[in-house]
Amino acid sequence: MKKSVIIILSIIVLGGAIAFTLANNKKKIEANKVVVDRSALPVAVSTIKADFQPYDGKVVLPANLELNNEATIAIGVQGKIEKLSVEVGSRVAKGQVIGQLDSKLKLINLKANELTLSKLEKEFQRNEDLFKGNAGTELSVINSKYDVENTRIQIEQVKQQIEDGKIISPISGIVTSRKLMAGEFVSPGTVIATVVDDVHLKAVVFVNEKDVYQLKLGQAAAISSDVFPNKNFVGQVKFISPKGDENHNYRVELQLNTNQLRAGTYVMVGFDLGRKASVLQIPKLALVEGTKNPYVYVVEGNVATIQKITVGREIGENIEVVSGLQAGQEVVTSGQINLTNGSKITKTIGQ
Repeated sequence: MKKSVIIILSIIVLGGAIAFTLANNKKKIEANKVVVDRSALPVAVSTIKADFQPYDGKVVLPANLELNNEATIAIGVQGKIEKLSVEVGSRVAKGQVIGQLDSKLKLINLKANELTLSKLEKEFQRNEDLFKGNAGTELSVINSKYDVENTRIQIEQVKQQIEDGKIISPISGIVTSRKLMAGEFVSPGTVIATVVDDVHLKAVVFVNEKDVYQLKLGQAAAISSDVFPNKNFVGQVKFISPKGDENHNYRVELQLNTNQLRAGTYVMVGFDLGRKASVLQIPKLALVEGTKNPYVYVVEGNVATIQKITVGREIGENIEVVSGLQAGQEVVTSGQINLTNGSKITKTIGQ
């Protein structure tokens, strides 16, 4: 009996110790969940003052090279491909015959029609001579003439069918894909191969509304690429979009004639607008979300507040401020990720 009491008391004591430990751990966990208010702690940031800086009238913008022409080689009639003389990578010229559908039966039909035409022309001449000598009828002449003309039309139709059986490249360039081979049967509209013009490229760039009005069709621009760091290419403005996007940028396309660059290459396009000025500028790094939603943190004392601005052209590492800021105002250039509107800061003024 005494032994049982000791066991029960031991269990009660052990259970109490476990309960105490669990309760103590719960308090610690709950304490760790308490959010520490760090709003009073200053955030370290770098700042710089907005200032008027010279603008030399030149605009350099990023662009991508795109294909100017890409075409599919298709066939307009059905038949079996007799020959196809191109491979992927072959260079072709505009109008070049690169293949032919089997036209043996059409050629036989053409020869038969030509023999028939020769016979009908003789009959027509004979009937016409008989009619002139009052030995024939006008109806015979009319019927003979109809037969001759009808056969001539059939000959032209067969010739056109043979011509349509030629596989012709619609543009000059390089064959980038070949889907069929000689011996395969094709239906009208079947795509046989694809050709891209690798010489006549276009650079696509988006120009701010303040600069796009200075551009003209045919205007030259300097195009550079990291692929050829010591070489400049020349492009000509061929298209200026009549409508801007939501950021007031306009699509501009420039024609570039070279076989040294390839579509998809990242390039820089430089326009010389010929207008020197002094404009308010800040580093592009100061924009919290970029040019699509332009705003910065403005420093007032030891507090940073959000300020919406309107931006203009990009000038190297800087960007023009059209409105929303004044010269001398300080903007945050680094540390914005840790800021909210009204955050306290410690700052170092940039150069």
